[in-house]
Amino acid sequence: MAQSYKIFINETPVYIIEGGLPATIITSDTANPVFTSDQKKDIDKAFYLIEKNAGVKSLTIYGHGIKAVKKSLFADYKTIRAAGGLVFNNKDEVLMIFRRAMWDLPKGKIDLGEKKKAAALREVREETGLQKLSIVKKLRKTYHTYRLENSTKVLKVTHWYLMMCSDNAQPIPQQEEDIEVATWIPAAEVDQKLNRAYANIRDIITSGINTMHHG
Repeated sequence: MAQSYKIFINETPVYIIEGGLPATIITSDTANPVFTSDQKKDIDKAFYLIEKNAGVKSLTIYGHGIKAVKKSLFADYKTIRAAGGLVFNNKDEVLMIFRRAMWDLPKGKIDLGEKKKAAALREVREETGLQKLSIVKKLRKTYHTYRLENSTKVLKVTHWYLMMCSDNAQPIPQQEEDIEVATWIPAAEVDQKLNRAYANIRDIITSGINTMHHG
């Protein structure tokens, strides 16, 4: 399977895929444009339309050496590294938080010199009060962009870990981080919350539940 990145800009997925443009790909769909990495003007225009929420539903870019392609495309973005956890308990419930009108997962910035796993555990503990946590496995990275108040464009790279909580403690929301609710939700009912969750959070929850249930 070809290497790829999936990066969300304003909830719109941008796919960067290793290799040349397949002959079978339809490139005429203006809502879901497909380019090669050397079509810089077309890609810049698509980025602009995505940032303005102007009708582009997805963007796919094929290129060789996709790390370099990603670095070039997001050269004017400041990269922030973060870590977080998708936590289960022994009742097959998933830990979720409700913050700024959206269902979310506990996560936060990695401190200077801090290991990714340590940061993920720390953030879950700080945002939910749960202490008896262990990492089951690394899930994957997610990428999304946003703007700071000073208009700086940020590419946030979040390292996600599947975790278990070994006791029946009730989570306590960290109010200083604007978390209104921290709660356990049965895995079978999580889908009901995902229409009020960001796309990258939906991806992590879906893949994490699948990993936990099917290995």
